[in-house]
Amino acid sequence: MGILSLTASALPFACGDVPYMGGDCATTDDCLSSKQTVPGTVCVEERCVCAEPGQVICCPPGEEEPDCFLKCRGCDECAEGTLECSGVIDRPTGWCEDAADCPGPPDPRCGAGRCVEGRCELEIRPGRLVSQIRGDCKQDECTPEGNVISVPAYDVYNDGNQCTTDLCDYDQPLNALLDNVICPVSGSGRCYKGRCVECLDEDPTLHCPSGLACDGVFCVPVHCVNQALDAGRGETSQDCGGPCKPCKGGDPCEVGADCQSGVCAMAHCKAPTCDDGVKNGDETGVDCSGTCPRRCPDGRGCASGEDCESGVCWAGACEPPICRDGVENGDELGVDCGGAGCSAACPG
Repeated sequence: MGILSLTASALPFACGDVPYMGGDCATTDDCLSSKQTVPGTVCVEERCVCAEPGQVICCPPGEEEPDCFLKCRGCDECAEGTLECSGVIDRPTGWCEDAADCPGPPDPRCGAGRCVEGRCELEIRPGRLVSQIRGDCKQDECTPEGNVISVPAYDVYNDGNQCTTDLCDYDQPLNALLDNVICPVSGSGRCYKGRCVECLDEDPTLHCPSGLACDGVFCVPVHCVNQALDAGRGETSQDCGGPCKPCKGGDPCEVGADCQSGVCAMAHCKAPTCDDGVKNGDETGVDCSGTCPRRCPDGRGCASGEDCESGVCWAGACEPPICRDGVENGDELGVDCGGAGCSAACPG
């Protein structure tokens, strides 16, 4: 009866790990037959393995392959340098202990690798992803191969501006400006370059109702354009404040409404700051975004997701994080995964 000689390169498992898988077999009898003789082995999944946990197939001390008697031994009984006792692992293709041993699809959002009865299986979930960026005119989908692709979709972005038309230009958001039409939400004033204004000095078609004059973009009483200070009519500075257009920084004032900044302190209009409690300057919300270091919290104004703590802006206001908004926010550890609120685990 011949003795099976196994080269060191064929020895795949470390001592104390899963036992060495020897030659091919159909039954345990094949492990002690004319086909091969390796004492102490049994047939498991068509391979001869050591029956005793913690043992490996090896040569005794002082001997080496191919001129040695191979059998199942503990690593303390194996020849020095036995590969499977050195910690080097070369597992057979498709073998696994748990899911961590199994590769997933190219994009982990499309599925996962599974370990089923010691063999790796690949699960791919094709179709539309739950996590999507709202208003990007695209839809993210998983292919049957496990890749994520973006396809055009009519997913328009609502910028919260009544003087724009929200569209998709193929796969890009487009907020087209409305011009010289009645402001659709307020029903008064007209849209001019994407802004609802009462009137416009340089455009006679955007005129004020009878009895009022146009000063910039404001319809005001006639005395507000006479280049004189009419304090008795509520002006706090020449042709501004009170019923007239707001005054610029440094002009006299009585209340915040008298000023372009909305801030009146020590009887004078003050320049905007990021802590004055008023939405002014280039801020999109009260004391947040624009050139202010603080991003706006939920519910405050915004022009885009970059203005918001959550990274999500919709209809001109910051929205709270959710686990399908396509943005890493809140306490998430990745895009719409991990943290206390999201059930989806982040890929390793």
